[in-house]
Amino acid sequence: MTREGRRRGALRATWLAFGWFWGSWSALIPEVKRTTGVDDGSLGFLLLAVPLCALPAMILSGRAYDRRGGAVLCGGLLAMGCLAPVLGGAGDALFLAVCLAMLGAASGVVDVALNSATVAAHARSGRNFVQSAQAMFPVAGVVASVVVAAGRELGAPPWALLGTATLFLVAAAALLATTGAAASAPRPKEASAPVGPRQALVLLGVTVALALLVENAVQQWSSNRMEFELDAAPGLASLAPGVFALCMSAGRLYAQRTADASALAPTLRTCALVTGCGLLIAAWAPSPLVALAGFALTGLGLAPAAPALFASADRAVPENVRGRAISMVSTIGYSGYFLGPVAVGLSSSIGGLSAGFTVLAVLALLLLVPPLWLREPAAETAP
Repeated sequence: MTREGRRRGALRATWLAFGWFWGSWSALIPEVKRTTGVDDGSLGFLLLAVPLCALPAMILSGRAYDRRGGAVLCGGLLAMGCLAPVLGGAGDALFLAVCLAMLGAASGVVDVALNSATVAAHARSGRNFVQSAQAMFPVAGVVASVVVAAGRELGAPPWALLGTATLFLVAAAALLATTGAAASAPRPKEASAPVGPRQALVLLGVTVALALLVENAVQQWSSNRMEFELDAAPGLASLAPGVFALCMSAGRLYAQRTADASALAPTLRTCALVTGCGLLIAAWAPSPLVALAGFALTGLGLAPAAPALFASADRAVPENVRGRAISMVSTIGYSGYFLGPVAVGLSSSIGGLSAGFTVLAVLALLLLVPPLWLREPAAETAP
């Protein structure tokens, strides 16, 4: 294997480790709730510590990555690895809140640095690498949730189950360090460098937010639509987020092989139309299986959007400010995770989840709009 091949392998392994952590943690939230003795409302406020602390970390980590490269990413991975078993052993609400705040900061750093390293590998190789790398995240999350569920049934303690994530995160950091996969571009001689066309980066960030809004809303509400409105069995309803995530991975792997790495506008148009159709099917399906097919189509359609947008952000800036550009796009895009579940919840309070997913379909179709402005910048900066 060539040196560049080893670097790409290390980055894929890092996305797997990152996804494994979040899949494990999500599956263990009910157990942590029981251990700490908090109610649903209090747990919701505690979990807000993660995004609230991630956002400032994402803002700061772009410049840090441009200066230190792999050290920033490896440090974030090791911090998450150290926190994993501690989170599993949290016994009271205050201690859990502190751990979640630290987790938010560490994950914000990893998010920006890992995306920056991935688009750098994409630029070096000339291949559509971002799609296949990010496809590892949902796969690992689904597998981890199944492993954790089995471990809980067998009586394994939460700290041990989250400790598996520590092993993956530490191994990923070691791979990155030995291969140099997360190295940043050389620092410029001048005191400061422009971050690039800010208007284009802001528009890319807003478009990422739109894609992540739809993604997180489907993850949070799909099982509710099947179980409470279509009378699906709990086991079948629980499959919806996993099927959606696996189809996201399949869509990214397919896009990596077939899509033009610089063709952002056609990619977004396809994503908008397929995702909108899938959501409308899920919204008005007469049976659980038809709704499940709609969620699967949604995952396939939405999959290429975010990786293509991050790759476009990389093409819009010089190498020495890559981290700052990805930081800007990531920070704006992350707002979609806040807004998605809320948008569905508010619209569902008026007309049920059918109305909620219909609103989501309309929002997905808005992905048709950004290519009208993004086409020209992407064409100017494409390699």
